[in-house]
Amino acid sequence: MKRLLYPLYIFLILVVMIPKERLYFEFESLLSQHHLFINNETFSNRLLTLEIENGELLLDNGVLGTLEHIHFTPWIVFNQLSFENLSFSPLYRTFFPGNIDSIRMTYSLIHPLLVTIEGEGDFGHCSGAYDLMDEKIRIVFDPTPQLRRYPLLVGRLHQEKEGLVYESSF
Repeated sequence: MKRLLYPLYIFLILVVMIPKERLYFEFESLLSQHHLFINNETFSNRLLTLEIENGELLLDNGVLGTLEHIHFTPWIVFNQLSFENLSFSPLYRTFFPGNIDSIRMTYSLIHPLLVTIEGEGDFGHCSGAYDLMDEKIRIVFDPTPQLRRYPLLVGRLHQEKEGLVYESSF
């Protein structure tokens, strides 16, 4: 029994001691390479997670939108980054849906070369993955009537049997 508890205890200590804010700032530096910034956010470092409230999303120094809540869970074998209540500026609503209720990105050691993506919003539901090896993203949108309200987004999608698909390389 002690043999099981010691590794579990060490794992728990590692998860608690992970510099969560530092990992988040590394994520922000990756976004900045694409001229995307999160500004004016407030941090709340919990024992196992990092909570970020009220971020302002900037694209090339112009306000793209606001983020109400970011939830970051770095558990070494399972990592998750969730965005909640993302609303875009009226200037960008022709390109993006007005509101996104949630986006959840998950990385797991079970699938070490993929980051899975799930989303809900004004457009309906979407799911997909980012391939870390090929640097390609593939997102499948459910063909809903709400999605048809965004013709610029739909114009970038192509039809497959799973639904409407967005694919791109970075």
